[in-house]
Amino acid sequence: MDIREALKQRILILDGGMGTCIQQLGIRYDGNNDALPMTDPDAIYGIHKAYVEAGADIISTCSFSANAVSQEGYGMQDRIREMNVAAARVARRAADEAVGRQVWVMGSMGPTSKSLFIIEMMMDPTETLDFDRLQAAYHEQACGLIEGGVDGFIVETITDARNAEAALSAIAMAQKEKGTCLPIMVSGSIMNSSGCLMTGISLKDLYDVCAPFGIMSFGLNCSFGAKELYPFIKEIGGFAQCAVSVYPNAGMPTAHGYEEGPCDTAGAISRMAQDGLINIAGGCCGTTPEHIRHVAESLKGLAPRQF
Repeated sequence: MDIREALKQRILILDGGMGTCIQQLGIRYDGNNDALPMTDPDAIYGIHKAYVEAGADIISTCSFSANAVSQEGYGMQDRIREMNVAAARVARRAADEAVGRQVWVMGSMGPTSKSLFIIEMMMDPTETLDFDRLQAAYHEQACGLIEGGVDGFIVETITDARNAEAALSAIAMAQKEKGTCLPIMVSGSIMNSSGCLMTGISLKDLYDVCAPFGIMSFGLNCSFGAKELYPFIKEIGGFAQCAVSVYPNAGMPTAHGYEEGPCDTAGAISRMAQDGLINIAGGCCGTTPEHIRHVAESLKGLAPRQF
């Protein structure tokens, strides 16, 4: 079944934190999560498999920062295609092994290590990053994800609308070249109770930038806990002409981990679902397969938002 049709029938469950699970494994590496699908694919496969077994309908590739701009810091900017192909293939393997149901793989494309909006505002003559270079970096990533076999894309943790525009235009170029028409999820990250991105743009303005690219869903991830995101998800429901997604952090980080346990996250997301606000639900930083298991159980039988 096409994921866009499935969204009209039920709330789809997204996976949870990738970095959180990598940290829990205690892997010895240089901190570059996106290299692990190449260097330790079995570890990443195990994380994907755990989320599938917890009830995830959608798993996202371990490729959040697998773009040339962000990988310069690790000296791996020349291996972008390889990184994304590997990330897609290891997720594809876990999804295809799901028994008795379909699991979709979305290619994760996160923000780069530099904000184009801030660079343009400061007009720094020493800065070499411009829209064309950023678009090219995202284009290379998107092509690798398509080659690796993703079912779609998830442009996530957006804090800069200009970066999002570069990513979405790059995906459009890659899809035209590859002859695909894969769906796109878009997810912003707000910084505080103002409901604005780090660069000051409102959620409505971000949506207006992204909507012309024919996105499948629009929503929020990371930010803070699910309870605090409720009013902003409700706000999005007032203007979004597409599916709405939410995958928050497990509350705020503390000295002993994150605030929210699985039941806390699931309870807050369940309230959104009961009020008819969401189509896709999962978790971000601090969430684990156990969080996703509780979310999946809490949403059984609840109807998706109509759009």
